[in-house]
Amino acid sequence: MTHDQSERATSHWENEGGHTRPSLDMAPGGLGEELDRYGIKAVPFTVFEWGGYRYTNASDAIAAAKRSAR
Repeated sequence: MTHDQSERATSHWENEGGHTRPSLDMAPGGLGEELDRYGIKAVPFTVFEWGGYRYTNASDAIAAAKRSAR
């Protein structure tokens, strides 16, 4: 996918209901205000879980699953 295609896909998705910005209001103890003050943003990420372990990289999770299948 080219950069232009990626931008169009994102624009299309955002037009279908908007960008999903993680809520800083959910930060414990009023941390949301402090995060805003310093320009710190929450970034959601996907975690892959397999065999009781968690992976941030899908390829690592697949490799672990393949190793166990041997």
